[in-house]
Amino acid sequence: MRMTSRKKEILSYFEPANRKWVTSEIGAPPFDVSGVAYLLHDMASFDKRHHLESTRRTLEGMVKSGLLVKVTSYEQRQDKTQSGAGGGVWCNCSRYGLPGTAGVVVRDTGGKCEAIDGESVRIE
Repeated sequence: MRMTSRKKEILSYFEPANRKWVTSEIGAPPFDVSGVAYLLHDMASFDKRHHLESTRRTLEGMVKSGLLVKVTSYEQRQDKTQSGAGGGVWCNCSRYGLPGTAGVVVRDTGGKCEAIDGESVRIE
């Protein structure tokens, strides 16, 4: 696989030096396709479907070559047709992280999600 400038840029989002900025923009890794597309294309990624598809294909290629791993999480997402007051829809979401660091993602939704009781540890 050829290491393009786009792939290098995506890998740079996982570097500790960029962690604070990336986390403030799209959240902590593992990242979803829309978050990475936002970092690559800014607000244009929201209006143009080809930005999302291009980003998804790049991320999938990086998974096939072993640069990233893909995990699936069940989380609440906002539907494009609903207003800001809507609760969103629950769906499976693909997230991408570095090999050996991506795990199960459970987002805190303020008690609306059935979470497993117990102790939690944040792994950086």
